[in-house]
Amino acid sequence: MKNFRWWSVIGLAAAAGLALSGCGSSGNDSSGANVRVANATLTHPSIDLLVNAAVAAPAVAADTVSAYVAPASGSVTLQVNDAGGATALVTAVPTLTAGSHYTLVAYESGGAVKTAVISEDVVLPAAGVTTLRIYDAAIEAGALDVYITTGADCKSLPASPTTSFGVLTAVAAVSLTQGAGTYNVCATAAGNRDDLRMTLPITITGQTVATVVMTPASGGALLNGSLLVQQGAYSPVRNTNARVRLAAAVSGVASDVTATYVSDTTLSDGGVAPAFGFYKTVPATSTVNVSVKGLSVQVTNGSLVAGGDATLLVYGSPASATATLIADDNRPPTSATATKLRLINGVTGSAGTLTLTANSAPVGINIAAGAAAPNYQSLIGTTNNAGTANTFSFGLTSSTAGPLTLQGGTGTGTVNSNATYSILAVGDVSAPQLLIR
Repeated sequence: MKNFRWWSVIGLAAAAGLALSGCGSSGNDSSGANVRVANATLTHPSIDLLVNAAVAAPAVAADTVSAYVAPASGSVTLQVNDAGGATALVTAVPTLTAGSHYTLVAYESGGAVKTAVISEDVVLPAAGVTTLRIYDAAIEAGALDVYITTGADCKSLPASPTTSFGVLTAVAAVSLTQGAGTYNVCATAAGNRDDLRMTLPITITGQTVATVVMTPASGGALLNGSLLVQQGAYSPVRNTNARVRLAAAVSGVASDVTATYVSDTTLSDGGVAPAFGFYKTVPATSTVNVSVKGLSVQVTNGSLVAGGDATLLVYGSPASATATLIADDNRPPTSATATKLRLINGVTGSAGTLTLTANSAPVGINIAAGAAAPNYQSLIGTTNNAGTANTFSFGLTSSTAGPLTLQGGTGTGTVNSNATYSILAVGDVSAPQLLIR
């Protein structure tokens, strides 16, 4: 792990202690504790904080933090419900110290609401210096590099990251010393400066403690960020980008399959179908121009979602190709030994619908051309290599032509465990092939 003037690395389980804060202090209770809740969830527009089953901080809107409430010190049950609801979204039972301050951060990870109860009584640094802590709650995003830069954006990054997070099983943090000023906090995939996951502009003052909190966005790979100043301001920023990749499934040898977003991000230039490209980050509001052999192709379905991932599938014959956007969910499986799989049907010819199996388990059932299986399946292979890889035997069946013979005569493949893949079926129905990414 690389660090820039780092002090310490702290491994944290959800509901462990790291300093966070926000706005709205309601005083300092020396006999009890002081607790507030920050709503960093994706899908819960308003939440209640309950202390020992009684509502203490009602109707906390998304991207805001409540005033402090004053539970007794000791072991306390903190519960988060939808505002006015009777069902717990998540419960934590921390031990609180009298007179101390805490923020309970509610966020979503792996489709569920989770919390971190975070102490915010950290000793202030010297004048002109900020203790800046980077908190990674986006476990499903995988290994990350974080750069703190004075650049106006994250397009030009230093040669080495300020700090890095490996593949996590629990949320974690690093502490840095940083001078007062205005910066951009840029998070990328580990070792890939072009795979930008978050841009968070921050302004920090001297002799303060500030925390950057990275939480998962909707697709599992991009991040939302917040800056929380100890017992001060709370400034969340939602990710306005999306990640998109090109799946070129046009029949024949179709050169020049090109998709360019108005942000001047080209997914593939001069590509030859079949091909399954890598993700690139674009503004979620941008539009795309698609062409095959110079002929314009209309995107007939789907749209980019801020914070999400998508596959741009271009399929059919070169003269009458069709393009559609398919939402991706790149959150890892709940079991680290499993692999998540789903089918995308880009096969041409009279194939009807397709059904794909992996070790006889369905990965997509009766999927129409230009569509994807609605759900991913978490599976363990016939061979599971010490929990790091899974080997599968794939079978592809057409509703009109029956079992299909894959190119090469075999459908066996090995993929990483604790990972998510789409399987693109491409080519003519007479000799399809499977591309896995």
